[in-house]
Amino acid sequence: MKSFVSICLLLFIQFTILAETATDSTKKEIQFATSTLITNNGISIIPIFTLGKPAAIINFTVGRKLTFEPEFRVSLEGKPWSFIYWFRYKLAKTPKFTWSVGAHPAIIFKTIPVIVNGTNDEVLRAQRFLAAEMSQNYRFNKHVNLGFYYLVGAGSVENKTKPTNLLTLRGGYNNIELGKGFLAGVNSQLIYLFTNGEEGSYVNATFTLTHNTSPVTLSYFYNQPINSAITGGKDPVWNVGATYAFNKMFSMK
Repeated sequence: MKSFVSICLLLFIQFTILAETATDSTKKEIQFATSTLITNNGISIIPIFTLGKPAAIINFTVGRKLTFEPEFRVSLEGKPWSFIYWFRYKLAKTPKFTWSVGAHPAIIFKTIPVIVNGTNDEVLRAQRFLAAEMSQNYRFNKHVNLGFYYLVGAGSVENKTKPTNLLTLRGGYNNIELGKGFLAGVNSQLIYLFTNGEEGSYVNATFTLTHNTSPVTLSYFYNQPINSAITGGKDPVWNVGATYAFNKMFSMK
């Protein structure tokens, strides 16, 4: 685990040097983007926070260097899963290199069984969380990218749970031409997670398939624990999904 952390730190230093020598290519444009993922098994960026049932994840992005990126997650039964309100700032952005920081308040919903007047019932309990992140990514060419991601969560405001630390080394090979306009990709992550006093390591991969004329991307995700002592985080997790994406840039005068 120490070796993994050391590799991430070395990458962070190297990417920071690249950022200092890069020229910010962000134009005076406002971005508006949205995407909707329909999946058989709601997946979170933190593997143990998987919903475990069909869900929809709706994202919005608006802004330029500073963006507001709310994310709404709901089960297909109509129950809210989580509402996350990201604010992200791009420290550097070039065709090859991106570096951003962000923070969010979030509301996580959990169904709690209760007894009302002698009858079994359920109530939806909301908990507030705070988190911050740092993300760096370097694109070597149109196919290969390598990145570093760190997230720290303050834990539940109501329950005073211990902080969460997530450290991720990311890599991908995308834009693989399959012929007739079809494109494939594979992205993998090596994860170290420390949450509520417990720790674990994971590896996962996402396989994608799309067409260069279609806004829809099909995906398959699989997460495998390497060595985990985290409650509820010892089993493999997988899902399939379809994402519809829309992205538009508006010039500023």
